[in-house]
Amino acid sequence: MTIRKLAEKIAKDFQLSVKERTDAILELDAISYTNVGSDSSKKEKTKVKADSKYLYRLIKGFNEVDGNLLLNHLD
Repeated sequence: MTIRKLAEKIAKDFQLSVKERTDAILELDAISYTNVGSDSSKKEKTKVKADSKYLYRLIKGFNEVDGNLLLNHLD
């Protein structure tokens, strides 16, 4: 399962609170960045950044304040 599909599943899990969904998606983002190293290609780094933007937009869908904050601070 891709990170995007997993994040979508978490975002739609209404059994979790807004904070729990936000934290779970941010954990996926952190794992992605952890797996990118100095030996990663530019394409891999670009993919991780694009995934982050996608995740932050998902967060914005149910947590507008935090989602906007994350999107505004994305490099």
